[in-house]
Amino acid sequence: MKMNKEEKKWRAEDDARTLARAQEIASDAKRMRAAETQAKQMASKVIQEAKNLQAVTRRPKGKKK
Repeated sequence: MKMNKEEKKWRAEDDARTLARAQEIASDAKRMRAAETQAKQMASKVIQEAKNLQAVTRRPKGKKK
């Protein structure tokens, strides 16, 4: 997808704000620990969802359960 000049500028500005927020979080130990804990929980959920999807692909054809 090609971006015009305004879209590129907006994206660069948004990226700069994102990086600034990441720096704020990284420099605050309490926020960083909370974010790491939440990331672990989120990853566990995604892993479980992936396992469930893999289980669906292994079911014999013609079976409903």
